[in-house]
Amino acid sequence: MDSSLSTRGAFLSYLWKGAPLNAAAMFYAKVVGFATALLIARVIGATQYGIFNLARNILDCCIIVTPLGLDYALQRHLGSAPEQLSTRLRQLTFFRIVTLGIAIVPPALVVTGLGGYVEQSIYRYPDFAEILLVTLIALPFATDIAVLGGAYRGILNPAPSILAIYVVQPTVRLAIMGLLFVLGFRLWAVVVATSASYVISWLILALLARKDMPGSSPPDLQDWTDIRSVFAYSASLAATAVFATWIRNADSLFLGYFGTSKDVGQYAAILMVAQLIGLVAEALGQTLGTQIAFYYRNNDLVAIENLLAEYARRTAILSAPVFAVVLFWGNRIDLVLGPSFVVDFLVVALIAARMFLQIIFGASGFALSMTGWHFRETVLLGCGFLFSLLICSILVPRYGQTGAALASFATLSTIHLVRYAVVRTMFRIRIVGISVAATTALAVTTSAICYFLMSPFSDRTLPSTLLQATISIALYAGLAWPLLFTSQDRAVVSSLLGAFLRPRR
Repeated sequence: MDSSLSTRGAFLSYLWKGAPLNAAAMFYAKVVGFATALLIARVIGATQYGIFNLARNILDCCIIVTPLGLDYALQRHLGSAPEQLSTRLRQLTFFRIVTLGIAIVPPALVVTGLGGYVEQSIYRYPDFAEILLVTLIALPFATDIAVLGGAYRGILNPAPSILAIYVVQPTVRLAIMGLLFVLGFRLWAVVVATSASYVISWLILALLARKDMPGSSPPDLQDWTDIRSVFAYSASLAATAVFATWIRNADSLFLGYFGTSKDVGQYAAILMVAQLIGLVAEALGQTLGTQIAFYYRNNDLVAIENLLAEYARRTAILSAPVFAVVLFWGNRIDLVLGPSFVVDFLVVALIAARMFLQIIFGASGFALSMTGWHFRETVLLGCGFLFSLLICSILVPRYGQTGAALASFATLSTIHLVRYAVVRTMFRIRIVGISVAATTALAVTTSAICYFLMSPFSDRTLPSTLLQATISIALYAGLAWPLLFTSQDRAVVSSLLGAFLRPRR
């Protein structure tokens, strides 16, 4: 017991390592992304925004396949044996060449006729084949970014990949898009700027990788046995990632087939706002898989339990108020993006709940994928994939956006709860405790009080919405600080704030 307590502080401190930089970069990306979405909405509207998002969803699905699971496998491969880091980094170039060859295939297929078939038979929108082709030009570059990102996380240095993805990419995209808008382009400005942002961010990350991971040049003799062992489990991790991505995108893809591009555009806008809920979780979890692989190799289940439990608790504390704000005021997104983005409250509530469940229970997947039990994770998500096909085909044609949101929520909540039960049974570890439930209840209660007490006395305007949301977060923070934050939490937050507020000489 004493050993567990003595290491607990180290786990808590390490969980914050790099988190301020990660959070700042991701927050910047969300702010710039929201500003970009606002610009797109004002210029092209919900209909063309929906067409672009269908092409973007296809790109996202391809990005999950083409790295062959190496973006996850390298975290385990490099993180589980730090004493062999230099040797294993020399294998990186080989992995990158293989995935690059795979990534060239989808855009080549679009050129040779697949794009025309998709436009004529599935997504019957003007110029969709050309839009899809230009979008998929980004695929080889995005694939290499994913592989390099996995390697950076494997060496516990995610900052370069985070800066390339969350700072360079959105900045370049907004700059190029704004220039093309000024020149008179509309939908094509969005498509071209998106692909160009991948190319430029890849160039910067690839140059950094040559300096940070010099072992990436292969020697005369490779350890092919070691390389084959990576592919042996990366295939399962790739299948897991494919299933997970399909499950996340099935609602939009089905909606694009059975609904209209305007439906997809409105739905995509809500998904964009809901992603703010997972901002903190994404920042704190950049090296989570690597750490779990290392602890499991040392047979330290106590460390895994402490790490995952603290991750769930802290992400809940910092994410719950954002979830509550999106839940109660998210359907007012039309006040920012324009009247073509009016969405039903139930759709917003289901999407927000789905995202919050993802950040609380999703990390338990690392307890399977990073500990040698990746096949169970693959089977679980494969069953979820089949379930999503079934439920989307039933609900989306009948209920449109509401059906898509309900199908996605039902699928993901089932997967998360079943996986959590599997991990709990296998490892006898408890990840989500009463503190997460108390945090969620406090956030929802404070937002509900502000919503129901203030709404009758204020108009449905952007200033009044911002005021209500701000008061709800302030009320939550005032109660959470003494009730939910531990003394170490308060010390860490105080030191972070002090670093920002301290006058510079």
